Amino acid sequence: FIPQGRPTDMTESYYSKSSSLKLYVRRVLINDEFEDLMPRYLNFVKGVVDSDGFPLNVSREQLQQLKLIKAISKKLVRKALDMLRMLAEEDEEEDEEEGEEEDYNDDETDDKAAAGKDKQTKEKDEEEKEEKKEGEEESKYTKFWNSFGKNIKLGVIEDAANRSKLAKLLRFYTTQSTDVLTSLDEYIARMPTTQDALYYLPGDSVDSIMKSPLVKKYNKHGIEVLVLIDPIDEFAMQHLSEYKGKKLKSIAKEDGNAFSSDAKQSKLKDMYKPLTDWWKKHLGKRVEKVA
Repeated sequence: FIPQGRPTDMTESYYSKSSSLKLYVRRVLINDEFEDLMPRYLNFVKGVVDSDGFPLNVSREQLQQLKLIKAISKKLVRKALDMLRMLAEEDEEEDEEEGEEEDYNDDETDDKAAAGKDKQTKEKDEEEKEEKKEGEEESKYTKFWNSFGKNIKLGVIEDAANRSKLAKLLRFYTTQSTDVLTSLDEYIARMPTTQDALYYLPGDSVDSIMKSPLVKKYNKHGIEVLVLIDPIDEFAMQHLSEYKGKKLKSIAKEDGNAFSSDAKQSKLKDMYKPLTDWWKKHLGKRVEKVA
């Protein structure tokens, strides 16, 4: 299971302590802090492992050398990551249901307004809706991310085998969503069809990044930028390098290359327009298009 809160010494003891799972053999406690079953970045996971594949008198040194320990560890990591993925997906489904409910309420309000509802009553309904939004509790996965998000980023850096699974769990603010965390999948869903990379910019805070001239330039071209405010974020992005076939690029290093290629292509098209027009006229119906 995953604790609700983050231990105060988790960051300080990260490199000195791994996940402490209790190991049982046929319901007999063998070790109450066996640290070889989980990688360090999952040191917040608590639980019990009971196996009948070990002898009761096995020593710690013998356990570390057994192949079965590696197999169990691999399954536990997969199980933990699947549990987190399901938690994130549950929140996404709840958000979609809330969005549909809000749309329905908006339609109902509009119908009432059309039937003669006065402006003052409508404004009161809007205020109540805003108060309801403010009073809504933080989602389960957002709570988890605020407590253990740094561990997921460390996992992206340290665990190459599970990097793609961990990438699905990442959450960041963006230039289009400065108060609600966004997944990389949500970012890709909002990308223009011509965009071929995920762009990010590291900085001290959301406010300072939003004031960056680079961000303003990308906003002007309709390109959303991931806002990285944790010192470890950029390091994690460098290790991830790409997601679902799309490169991750810092706009501090791109310097406008995201849209300069389109401008260059348009300029070349205008330059060679007389030539393409001549070929089109000369070839006539023998070709469909000249470019």
